[in-house]
Amino acid sequence: MQIEGKIAVVTGGASGIGRALAMEFVARGAAGVVVADLDGEWAQKVAERIGGLAVQCDVGEPGAIESLVAAARARYGRVDIFCSNAGYSDPVGVGLDESMEAFERLTRVNMLAHVAAAKAVVPEMVERGGGYLLQTLSSAALISGPAAPGYTFTKFGALGFAEWMAVNYGAKGVRVSCLCPNVVYTGMFGRPKDLDAVAVPPAVGALGEVLLPEDVAVTVADAMEGPEPFLILPHPRVGESYRRKADDYEGWILRTRERLARMQAG
Repeated sequence: MQIEGKIAVVTGGASGIGRALAMEFVARGAAGVVVADLDGEWAQKVAERIGGLAVQCDVGEPGAIESLVAAARARYGRVDIFCSNAGYSDPVGVGLDESMEAFERLTRVNMLAHVAAAKAVVPEMVERGGGYLLQTLSSAALISGPAAPGYTFTKFGALGFAEWMAVNYGAKGVRVSCLCPNVVYTGMFGRPKDLDAVAVPPAVGALGEVLLPEDVAVTVADAMEGPEPFLILPHPRVGESYRRKADDYEGWILRTRERLARMQAG
């Protein structure tokens, strides 16, 4: 997949990784980028900077993805790359006290939105002979840890759907990748929406290897333009942890349980 000349849709494109992806696609010669976000004002600001189309969109609402794709086609005629980047988390520490309504909302945004995107764009991608689905997930899709339960299970579910898509549609020309980073300095970790704010504050840097969305976007675009990657792992240690988990699942659960207990006690 060469990004140059392609039409891309990026959900959650007003800030963070989504914004960085939209800007990186334009830098690599994309013919058009649709910036979709719940925050229509900031989606417009990003679109104006890159010469794209802004669409206010709540991916958790029925019919929202279909309307978004219709807007993209009306402007550009097609969708070559769909980046399902929008997502959010339930509060850490709430656990099973979270309401079922909140779990259902997380499921619609973090999991079912990927399904809606595939249903909206994949048939035409198959007809044209190719296309790309990029899902922004998380290291939590591969290895459970301190992340909240709703965030964790919806990211796991989205990974399963992406794997199904890769197995069933890869031979039809549809490439599928899952971006599974660890800590990235986005709004989830307090980054302001200012288009040029990049400095990582010391409190966030103390979490370990913290990447900037702009650097993640370069990693993603390089992977997309290279040999077909299913997992895109900007933090190499995520892949190492995933392999250790696969090699000794029961042992990994016990070790992780003990590690989380120490974190919660300290």
